[in-house]
This record gives sequence, C-alpha cells and structure tokens, in this order.
Amino acid sequence: MKPFLRGLLLMSAWLCAGFYGDVARAAEPIIRIAEVRALSREAAANSLPVTVRGVVTWRSGRDEFAIQDASGGTWVHVFVARQQQLWNGEEAVLAEITEGMELEIDGVARAAGFAPVIAPQAIRILGTKPLPAARPLERIGFLSGAEAGQRIEAHGVVLGFLPLDVGWKLRMQAGADIVWVIVSKDVVPDPQAILDAEVRVRGVAGSGFNTRGEFLNARILVSIPGDFVVEKPAAPSPFGAPLLPLDRLRAFHPEPEKPQRLRVEGTVTFALPGQFFYLQENTRAVRVESRSDVALGAGDRVEAAGFVDMTRRVGGLGGADVRKIGVGDLPAAVVITPEEIMALNSAAVNNGQAAQPHDFDGHLIRFRAQLLAVQSAPDGKLPWRRLTLKQGSMILGAILHQGDAAALDAMQPDSELEVAGIVQLEYAVVEGARAFLRPVQLDVVLRNAADVTVVRAPSWWTTARLGGVIAIGALMLGGALLWAWQLRRQVHRKTHDLAKEMGARRDAAIEFQATLRERNRLAANLHDTLLQTIGGIGFQLEACDAEAAVPSQGGKLASHLEVARRMLDHAAGELRGSVWTLRSLPMRGLTLPQVLASLAERAGSGHEARIEVRTEGDLSRVPDFVAGNLLLATQEALHNALKHGQPRTIILEARPAEKPGWIALSIRDDGVGFTPGTQAGPTAGHFGLEGMRERMERLDGTLRIASVPGGGTTIYLEVPLRAYDEDVA
Repeated sequence: MKPFLRGLLLMSAWLCAGFYGDVARAAEPIIRIAEVRALSREAAANSLPVTVRGVVTWRSGRDEFAIQDASGGTWVHVFVARQQQLWNGEEAVLAEITEGMELEIDGVARAAGFAPVIAPQAIRILGTKPLPAARPLERIGFLSGAEAGQRIEAHGVVLGFLPLDVGWKLRMQAGADIVWVIVSKDVVPDPQAILDAEVRVRGVAGSGFNTRGEFLNARILVSIPGDFVVEKPAAPSPFGAPLLPLDRLRAFHPEPEKPQRLRVEGTVTFALPGQFFYLQENTRAVRVESRSDVALGAGDRVEAAGFVDMTRRVGGLGGADVRKIGVGDLPAAVVITPEEIMALNSAAVNNGQAAQPHDFDGHLIRFRAQLLAVQSAPDGKLPWRRLTLKQGSMILGAILHQGDAAALDAMQPDSELEVAGIVQLEYAVVEGARAFLRPVQLDVVLRNAADVTVVRAPSWWTTARLGGVIAIGALMLGGALLWAWQLRRQVHRKTHDLAKEMGARRDAAIEFQATLRERNRLAANLHDTLLQTIGGIGFQLEACDAEAAVPSQGGKLASHLEVARRMLDHAAGELRGSVWTLRSLPMRGLTLPQVLASLAERAGSGHEARIEVRTEGDLSRVPDFVAGNLLLATQEALHNALKHGQPRTIILEARPAEKPGWIALSIRDDGVGFTPGTQAGPTAGHFGLEGMRERMERLDGTLRIASVPGGGTTIYLEVPLRAYDEDVA
C-alpha cells in the first residue's frame, strides 16, 4: 500500500502544480502590443491585464492617444477607463503626455468599436524616444483596417478639404485610391494653399466603423507638424491648370492620368453662394462645388479650377477656385419632360451607349406638372421649399434653396404648373454584364420662385373645401349615430332582459331533459349491473340457507358465501363507476392537455389497460365551455372502452383539426370492437354514445365511430373553437 499512496501523493502534487501554474499564467499581464491586437472580441471583453511600454505616436486631447512598441501599435482610451471607473492615475501625468514620449501603462485590454484597445489604470512617463519608423502604406492592409494603430507613410496629391473641429479632413489621391487625412491646424494652417500639391504624409492609420463593429473606411491621423511634408508645391495660380471642355472631365484615355487640378469655362445657370453652382456650355453642364466668396449670378461667364469629383456618380468639379471672365447669354430652357429624360437614359443603358443627345443632368429645362404638395424645411428654416410634383406617371421634386417662397406657399394642391429648373439626377448601379449607372430619381433645382407659374388653378372642389364638406357630413353622421346608439342601447337592454328570461326557460328545459336522460341512463346502469348483481347475491344467500340445514354441507356453504362476497365487491365497483361518470370535470385554471392527462389517470385506475395521452400543437386557448363538453364526451368514451372493449391499450390524442379554428380528439383502443349500428341504444337503457353525439351537435361539431369486430374501436370528435356567451357557457 505504501508505494500506491506515495504515487497518489505525487500525482496530486503534480496536478495541483499544473493548476496553480495555469492560474499564475492567466494572471500575468500582457506586455506586447501585438498580443493585445491579436485578441478576439470575446477575449478582449474579459478585461485581461496589460502592462506595456511604447512610444506615443499620436495625441488628440487628454483622453485618447496612440502608442506603439516594436511589435505593433494600438489606441489608449482614457475616456473608456473613466467610464468603467478603472482610471486611478495622476491627472498631471496625463496632461504632460505628448508625441515621442515613452510610457509604461498598466491597464486592461478592452473590446472597442473595431480593434482591441487599452483602458489605462495608471501611466508612468519613462522619458523620450525616437518615433517608430513609418512603414509605406500597404494598400490591402490599410483599406481593410489591418494597419489600424500603426505608423504609416503615404504619398499623394491633395484634392480638397473639409473643416473639422480639430482641424481639417484632407482628400488625397494616393495612387488609384482616395485617402482621407485628418490633420490639426498646427500641422496644416491653410489647406487652400496645398490644393494640387504633392505631399508626403506620416501618421497613424485609423479606421471608421459602424455600431456593429464592422470596418467602413480608413484614414491617416497626423498630429506632428514634421510628419506632413509638401514635396511639390501647387502652381502659383490655380487658373494656370489645363483648360478642359465640360464634356471631357472623365473621358476615356489610353494612358492613366495623374491627379491634377483642371480648369473649365461656362455660363452660370444657377448659384448657391458658398456651396455650389451649375455651369453650362453648349450641350454639356456640370455642377461645381466651391466655397468661394465670389458673387455669381445667372448669365455670368466664369472660369473654375478644381478637381474631378464623382461623389454624385456623375462628373463634377470639387474644391474649385472661381473667377468671372465676362457675361454671356443665358442658355434657353429646353422643353422636355422628366419622363422623356428618364426614358432616353434607360434606352442608353439598355443599348450600352452614352445618352443621346445627353443625359440632361445640370441642364435648364421647362415642363408642365401637377402640384401635389408644398413642403417646408424640417427645421422650419426659410427659404427652403420642396414642391412635390406629378408629371405623367412620375413623382419628382422641385427644390427652392433661396429667395422669397411666399408665392410657392400660396399655391393650391392639384394646380397645373409650368416649371423651369436645373435637372438633378440620382444614379444607382445596374446589375449586369455592363457596368452602367442608371438614373433612378430626377429632381429640379429652382433658381427662384418665378420659375414656377400656375397654368390652371384647381377646381372649386379643393382639398380644403372637400374637407369642410366632409367635416359637416361627419358631424351630421355623428349626431345620427349618437341617436341610433341611444336607440340601440334601449333595444339592447330590452333584448337582454328578454334573452335572460328566454335563457332561463331554455336552461330549465335543458336541465329537465338532461336530468331525465341521466336518470334513464342511471336506471339502465343500475338495472344492468347493480340490480342483477344484488339478485345474484340474494340467490347465493338462499343457497346458504338451504345448505345450513344440512350440517355435512359446510364446504358448499363457504363456497356460496365466497361467491356472494365477490359479487358484492363487483356491485360496489359498478356503483363507484356509475357515480364517477356522473361527475363534471372543471378546468380549474389548467390547460386541456393537463386535464386530459388527469382524466386518463383516473379512468385507468383499477384497470389493466394502459391509457396513453398524446397532444399536438397549441391547445392552451380552448374555451372552458368547449373543453368541458369535450372532457365529458372523452370520459364517456374511455368508460365504454374499458367496460365493453377489453382493450390492452387506449390512445387518447388531441390536436388542432385540419379545419382552421377547430380542435380534434380521438379515442382509439385495440379491444374487441363491434359493428357500428348494432350497439344497444337508449331504448335498451344505454345512453352513452347518444349523449356524446348530442354534446357534439350542441357545439356544432361532429362525432364519428370507426370499429370492426376484433379490430378495436376509434371515436373521432371535432368541434369549432368559437367563444361562447358567459350565460351559455
């Protein structure tokens, strides 16, 4: 035994050492940033401890910065640590942190919106250290978000910019891709000065994502002035850019074109100061996005120098500088309907050709349409208006951005209008072998309220007048309905009283008939069982008297007494069964399957036959009145099967019927069976089947019997699941 015990102790010690070793390893903090980046979302949600050292590569405010070590980079979210009440470090240390500092951070790994991050508990400044070398931008890794948190370097041309609270969002063409670069105002004081400049950018790769944690877009974050270098300045004047016809902004070229500023000329057809304007030249028109403060009006001849912008999926100019060069003739509005414009564009897509004579986007057109509604800006700001128009089978909008809108507000729905405006198409991709965009929506931009004139006023039956007539009619109808309701209440009260009296009489008649049937049934049962059994007992007792006179017949006397005792037990059982079948089966808040199981258990008590209950579907909403009658009929069927069928197995099955809103029950046994129509009926004192049939007919249901001698018996019950009046139920 000693060697065995020694081995057992060694085994226990080895297992304990392994267990506590795992615990110790699990408690050890992560020290490499690459291991933090490699955590799955589920693992990062466990707040694993982290102690890392790295160099700050980007900083924005006090509550967020990027850090990188030799293995990789990630984000440190102080604001998350504050929300989770994890941060207990020194605020003074946090205020000193800047790019190039080497930090040691104690905290936990957290699952953020996209990649895992560190929520710090304490931060220690170790000194300064050279920034990690920026790796050249890897297109696949950058555009998939895999390089998030890493220092990267990219080259490109600045095409435009958007203002942000913290600085600027630069739109840069890097090779074949458009890359957004987020810079502070310390890095780029004047973005206008670097438009069309070739630049080298070093920064931290960032990611845009949705609320499901899915990657949407990539950007480069730059907070160090020396990381943004202009390698080739822009031309001194934007208007020295190559002049291009309006219909050649994105035309085919056999050789790839480098991104550069372009210059176009044309006549202004509409201008919204500080946002955009439309230029038209011959049969081509483009939309130009510009923040220029040059005042433009319809008919001005201008030069615009900017970059091709495909944001609307149709060639335009973005980030443009503008200057006037004269005054020209305003192009005449083309008389064409929106339906015709959509049709010629659809034909172009179907034929695989450019639209002829053109797609009409940006063109001034004139057409007639029916006014459906006038809508103001959602925030109530003037003068924005949108007219919803119907032209042929099309619904379109006419949008007023500026000017007095009082004339539009005065227009009545259903008016026929003549509208002049600038076509604004919205495109969507057409799936198929040809990579075409199909216009799916057409709106027009109104130059002023005078672009809409009423050709025909609506009929006198305007919506408002019709509404007034309907309101008066509704009041009259309401009065009539109120009077009718009062009469209905009186009729209902009288009807209820009469129905109550008739119901009482009907209930009395039903009770009398039911009582009479049950009395006849009970009399038949007592005659068939109890009375005959008692007669048999009397016969045995008379035999006992006769045998008692002969002393030598003691054995026969005991035999007669034993037979009498068994007959008496049988009579008691029959009487108990008769009393049990008279009982009702209230639901008492139970479901039908539960009550059926209880009924089967009570019915099978004292019998060798096995009763199996099967239910299918949702039987929880059977009205009590329906359930009660079904239970009484089922009880009678079980009693008959056990009494007359001599079965080994009885299967009780309940399920929704094939008819919608009906329920079906079946009681199937494997007993002796019989020939339907030959069974004893009420004239012979047997009321069971007749009573079951009457119950089903009372519920508008059906009862069917299938049986053959020696093949068992099946009783089918089907009733509708309608609700019954409480008085009837």
